[in-house]
Amino acid sequence: MTGALPPRFASLEGRRLLVTGAAGFIGGALFERLAGYGLDVIGTVLEPAEAQSLRARGLRSEVLDLADGGPWDGLLDGVDIVFNVAACFQETELGEAAYDRVNNRGALQLAETAARSGVDRFVQCSTVGVHGNVKVIPATEETPFNPMDLYHRTKLAGELSILEFGQTLEPDEMVVTVNRPAMVYGPGDLRMLKLFKSILDGSFRMIGSGEVLAHLGYIEDQTDSFLLSATAPREQVHLEAFNIASAEPLTLNQFAGLIAEKGGVRLSRLHIPVAPVWVAGALCELLWKPLGKRPPLFRRRVGFFTHNRAFDLTKAREKLGYESSWPHDRGIEATIRWYRQQDLV
Repeated sequence: MTGALPPRFASLEGRRLLVTGAAGFIGGALFERLAGYGLDVIGTVLEPAEAQSLRARGLRSEVLDLADGGPWDGLLDGVDIVFNVAACFQETELGEAAYDRVNNRGALQLAETAARSGVDRFVQCSTVGVHGNVKVIPATEETPFNPMDLYHRTKLAGELSILEFGQTLEPDEMVVTVNRPAMVYGPGDLRMLKLFKSILDGSFRMIGSGEVLAHLGYIEDQTDSFLLSATAPREQVHLEAFNIASAEPLTLNQFAGLIAEKGGVRLSRLHIPVAPVWVAGALCELLWKPLGKRPPLFRRRVGFFTHNRAFDLTKAREKLGYESSWPHDRGIEATIRWYRQQDLV
């Protein structure tokens, strides 16, 4: 997205911004959006080649590995706002200690360094997955935590560590906010490509009943929420966590049906039992781990078909002014169009 900075984000003008995870889907979309507005923004990435690629396009980029222990004071010198989006996510070939080094200890160290460097605001990207398979529909930010795997466990540990650290700061020091995205999709996303592709080529079979709830979030809505987190008044966002998603959840049957409708294909009515797929995922994780490679199937992916996720967005509306502006049909249509433009489906 390029163009003039919207008036509601005018306070970002003249500020130096830093986005970690700028080579990823969510972090990259946020970084590109801020750069498109002509703002002073640095994107950090894990690999030197990724930094070189961004620099070749005239964008500012630095290498940052949250697992390396820093120090990162030089990187954060002069930075006003940090969006920490980098995470260990689908590297299931790694163990919990590696996830914890990035998603918990590394994220906390970055927040501590930011406060020491005089950063004004720190927005930590977590996940609604900290609530797991929610038992109360819709869940709120106060719903008991129920992380279901190492990614969600370590992301929860990270957000709690950072919020606890934020409580030690003086009233005129850094504002700390936690942003919890739902299942984010849209142009640039490869995480849901397999689902879209299988529906569009006719090979998709629903796992389970398809009646579990999925609360999606379109990428533009998600980046909106980050900017709102960074610009809302201190008293509304400091030491607060916000669940972010589209306006309404869908059942998986509705979601798959919309993809088929917008893609102009017919959806298979066949369903596959959950248990054998879950066992296959567990076996894949077990067998691939000694090889140090990512398995073709893992249990968290199966959880997409079995875990209810639906959230009350009242807090985000009232304190952030957040409103989803992308209805499901328009977001899915835009995503399919991008996949086809990239010859991915």
